[in-house]
Amino acid sequence: MTRLLLAIDEQWPARPECPWALLGPDGRPLSEGLSAPRHWPAADDCEIVLTGAQCLWLEVLLPRGARRDLPRLLSYALEDRLLKDPDTQHLTLTHRRPADDGERDIAGVLVISRERLRALLSQFAAIGREPRRVVAELQTAPADEAGWHLSLSASSAVLRTSLASGLALDRDVLIPLLSAQAASARAANTAPAQLDLHQAPGGPAPDLTTLESDSGLSLRPAAPYLWWQGNTQAASNLLHGEFAGRGQQTAWFGKLRMPLALAASAMLVWLLATVGEVLWQGHIQAGLESRIERVYRSTFPNGPVVAPAAQMRQQLNIERARHGLLRDDDALALLAQVAEALGTDATDGIVALRYEEGRLDMTLSGPAGHRAEAMIGLLTSRGLLANLRQESGTTHLLLRRENPQ
Repeated sequence: MTRLLLAIDEQWPARPECPWALLGPDGRPLSEGLSAPRHWPAADDCEIVLTGAQCLWLEVLLPRGARRDLPRLLSYALEDRLLKDPDTQHLTLTHRRPADDGERDIAGVLVISRERLRALLSQFAAIGREPRRVVAELQTAPADEAGWHLSLSASSAVLRTSLASGLALDRDVLIPLLSAQAASARAANTAPAQLDLHQAPGGPAPDLTTLESDSGLSLRPAAPYLWWQGNTQAASNLLHGEFAGRGQQTAWFGKLRMPLALAASAMLVWLLATVGEVLWQGHIQAGLESRIERVYRSTFPNGPVVAPAAQMRQQLNIERARHGLLRDDDALALLAQVAEALGTDATDGIVALRYEEGRLDMTLSGPAGHRAEAMIGLLTSRGLLANLRQESGTTHLLLRRENPQ
């Protein structure tokens, strides 16, 4: 199976020529070139390598959560890291590992404009070259954990500081940008002993003497930079979610046709059982509501019946207050529920409290603020109404007792 790799820069398709490499089944190049789409060779698969700063590779701290919550958590974590609204960006998770605090994860995410990726795929569909994979040069450029690697091609410069990080640098201001990165690393005591320099054959070379003196890094010439040699199969594929390839979806559907038919049959059986269960539960609920109403009428024969459960709770709170006991919507009762939900994170995590007319407004910080969103479901299951809002980098939790109907 042959693969056509295309190095697509920011100017494509306004400037249609791009470097390409046709790889054989063994991964070795059969031919290379620089041409417009009409001169690209035929291949079994087409893959795109997005060069330069079309993608941004960041690491963010994420609270532990379910996989279905990942897009929302990523968007929230990137709000202060991006110039544009995260909802306008396509996000791809590249790696995830536990953070030092043991309660959060460090996640790597590739960011690209949805509009840019959508326009690229539309152009490739129009010329009949729908790609199987789209990857970022930030991930395919040379890298290791031993030191920094700078890869220079005719149009891009990529700095890899580890296997899990990459940064595109503007070639016109390469030396100042690299010097700033080195200074930041030295301030954090993470500066490398040397910088491996990979240059594309025939490409423009920077002033190595100035580069070495200004950055303070010891340069070491390394293997030439051949953009197509990167392991594109190990890089994260940007074609997921709304951008998943139509051809891939069709192939998968063909393989899963029989399992899907069995799943549909099982779903029908489950649906019938669920409908029966819902009807039975409705019958039970109606009986319970009728019983509650009878108990209320016998306990308070002269009172009107509107919402028996809420009225009984109100009467119970009145009796508690009359006997000097806490109501279930008092500040201490609500605070106890929050403290139990937060656990040890409640220590030094509650910055300020305000209670008024059955509503408790708390300002949370640190681990308590990070866990606030995760504990909303727990508080709701206990009959509480909880709302979160963010103001000036702090988390506010508004809590009150839910009125049963």
